[in-house]
Amino acid sequence: MTRQEAEDYIYSSYMKAAPFSSYDTPDSRRRHPEYTADIIKKLYRGTPSIAVTGSKGKGSVAYILSAILEGYGKTGLMTGPHIESFNERFRVGAELISDDELTEIVESLKPLFDEISPHPRTGGFISPIGIETAVAESFFFRRDTDFDIYEHGKGVRYDDVKNIPASYGIINSVFLEHTRELGNTLHVIASDKADIIREGMRGVFTGWQRREVSDIIKRRAEKYGIPLKLAGRDFDISDVRYQRDGMSCTVKTARRSYEDLKISLMGVNQCRNLALAIACAEDIIGDAFCKEPYEERVLRESLKSLFWFGRLTVAADDPLLLIDCCINRESAEAALLTIRSLTKERAVFILAIPDDKDYMGVAKAVDSAGHDIMLTKVKNRYYRFDGIQQEMLKRAGISCRYAGSLCDAVSDARDKERPAVILGTTAMLPEIKGYIEGRI
Repeated sequence: MTRQEAEDYIYSSYMKAAPFSSYDTPDSRRRHPEYTADIIKKLYRGTPSIAVTGSKGKGSVAYILSAILEGYGKTGLMTGPHIESFNERFRVGAELISDDELTEIVESLKPLFDEISPHPRTGGFISPIGIETAVAESFFFRRDTDFDIYEHGKGVRYDDVKNIPASYGIINSVFLEHTRELGNTLHVIASDKADIIREGMRGVFTGWQRREVSDIIKRRAEKYGIPLKLAGRDFDISDVRYQRDGMSCTVKTARRSYEDLKISLMGVNQCRNLALAIACAEDIIGDAFCKEPYEERVLRESLKSLFWFGRLTVAADDPLLLIDCCINRESAEAALLTIRSLTKERAVFILAIPDDKDYMGVAKAVDSAGHDIMLTKVKNRYYRFDGIQQEMLKRAGISCRYAGSLCDAVSDARDKERPAVILGTTAMLPEIKGYIEGRI
């Protein structure tokens, strides 16, 4: 098996079923985490594991938590999607899985997954996420990790990551998103993500939530008797300040206050992600967390060296270029707060948001803030851009321009020496990174 064959195998079952599956089929009818349950549970070796979900910021909080836990032991991290290399999905500390390791692990797992017999003509398939979870477990076993963190995909109930017997759960802020796959009400989406809470967990930590979401999470935690720590009650942030190279804030937990923490990620949401990660790390490590002065120094230094491309990333100055994976109005508000803190100029907001996401909500937020809008699309053929957005915005009374490609849109803004903010699907990141580095 070659490196490319290993990656292709992970998607092979899904690709066989794709022609027989409708674009609008919800996860409840197309995803089958039960296919991979036995394999994943047999691979699990009892390492303290943290499962992370939410509508926004789950990848960021997983990344921040991994950096914090690295101060206390080797930490495995599985996230998705990747930007340029599939290997980005699996790492221990700062080290990504190598091509050779990925190939060897997939080759060793292939006989186990080949025994599963889904029916592709009825839409059945082994989820790539299921195989990826098994790859992550095998990789972490090889590296003898002390802690493992797994990021869920869109939801939880029909996501194979749920097969990990996680010790802790994190539910970042939940709002209306991925309605095609998860359901069209906040209640349904919150109920799906609350499934991360399971019997036997040591604790669950939740970010800032709407009342309806909090109530669903609380009922689920009470049902299984799981300790629940709530943002705003058990931990919080204060003294939030924007800086050119990130944020600073104070994080207060039930145990203590962490004054003037600096994190090299932009946006108030990253301060909230930091608080969520610290609250969880305190519980995992216990009284030993930041007990010694040098441990707090290590924590502070690690936070100042973080880099998570595409999460309110300042990619260039003069003129300013800000990039964020944003596909709904809630996330757009964070980008608007950030651009307001960095420049007083009127900016060009470049929207690369698929047709089935909340491009209208984002456009309305940007328009009401007085910025210009340019629509574009990404090259990835799996995302729907049917050319309807310009007409729909016109009907809503929102003026905009259109660029045939993401790179053309950015070039136009920079040629005019205008501050630019790129908001869109994660699939845009390889394109914009290639543009910035001069490869496209």
